Amino acid sequence: MTKQNDPTDKETVIYALRELKQEVGSLKAELGRIEGVILKDRLSAVEEALSQNRLMQYADLLNEEASDDIDGLLNADCEKRIKCHEYFKDQLAKSLLIVKSCGSKDALADLDARINQMGIQAKKAKGTQCESCKTKFQKKLKREKRAFQTIVLVEKTNNDNCNQEVIDVPFIVENLLEPLASPVRLKILISLYEGKKNFSKLSQIMELKGGHLIFHIKKLLDSKLIAQEDNKGDYIITPKGVDAIRKISFLQTTEKQL
Repeated sequence: MTKQNDPTDKETVIYALRELKQEVGSLKAELGRIEGVILKDRLSAVEEALSQNRLMQYADLLNEEASDDIDGLLNADCEKRIKCHEYFKDQLAKSLLIVKSCGSKDALADLDARINQMGIQAKKAKGTQCESCKTKFQKKLKREKRAFQTIVLVEKTNNDNCNQEVIDVPFIVENLLEPLASPVRLKILISLYEGKKNFSKLSQIMELKGGHLIFHIKKLLDSKLIAQEDNKGDYIITPKGVDAIRKISFLQTTEKQL
C-alpha cells in the first residue's frame, strides 16, 4: 500500500522549495548586479565615443576657420606674413590630425607641447616684430586647449560626496533648473556642447537677434553654465554645463529604458 500525504515528504518538499526560492533570489540579485555593471560600462563607452565624436566635429570646424583666425593674429605690414601664416596653419593642422587619429589624451599633450614651444619662441623673439604674433598664437593654442578640455569632460562629479550632502533646493533651482527651464537656453547649451560658437553663429542657429539672444546668453553666463573666451570672444560650455548635459542625457536614457 502506497503512503499518501506523508508529513515527512511534505516537509522535505517545503524545505526544497524554500532552498530553491533562496537560490532564485540570489540569482536575481546577482543578475541585477551584473546588469548594473554592464549598463554602467555601456554608458561609459557611449559617453567616451560621443566625446570623441564631438572632439572630431570641433576639429573639423576649427580647421575650416583656421585660415581666417590666423590672418587675424598676424601683423598686417610684416614681410614675413605669408610665411608665418603657413607655419602657424601647419602647426594647428598637425594638432588637429592628432585629435582625429589618437584621441583626446594625446591631443591635449600635444597642445601642451606646442604651447610651451611657442612660448619659448616668443621669448627668443622678444623686442622684435615676431614677438607679438607668436604670443598671440600661443594664446590661441591655450584657448583651444580649454575648449578641448570641456569637450572631453575633464572634470568629473564625485557622486559619493554628492549623495552625502544635503540637497540645497533653492540653490539648485536658481543655478540649474531655472536657467535651463527655457527651451531656448537649453538649445543654446546643447549647441555649445557640440563646440564653441560666436554670437553671430548662435544668432543664426537660434533665429534670435540682439537683446532677445543676449538675455538668454546672460542667464547661462550668470549661472556659469557657459563662459566667454576673452572679451567679445566665442562662447564655450563650462564643465558645469557639461555636467548638466550629462545628467539630462542620463535621465533621457533612463526614461527610454523604463
